[in-house]
Amino acid sequence: MSLHINRFIDRVQGQDARGGRDLVLTMTEAKDLLADITRLLLNLETVRQDAVNTRSEETVTIKMDGGSF
Repeated sequence: MSLHINRFIDRVQGQDARGGRDLVLTMTEAKDLLADITRLLLNLETVRQDAVNTRSEETVTIKMDGGSF
């Protein structure tokens, strides 16, 4: 996982452990977190598209004969 997402998770957990109600991010922290989330979503979409393309490229061959029927 990325550095900024890990840092965000740590801050949320720390604030929760202290009973805090609010978490404030600087604009730089928010932009860094946004960039990491965007990168993850783009990677996820690429993986999804690869899976769809791989599945559509599979060739299934079915051979049927009547045998001795």
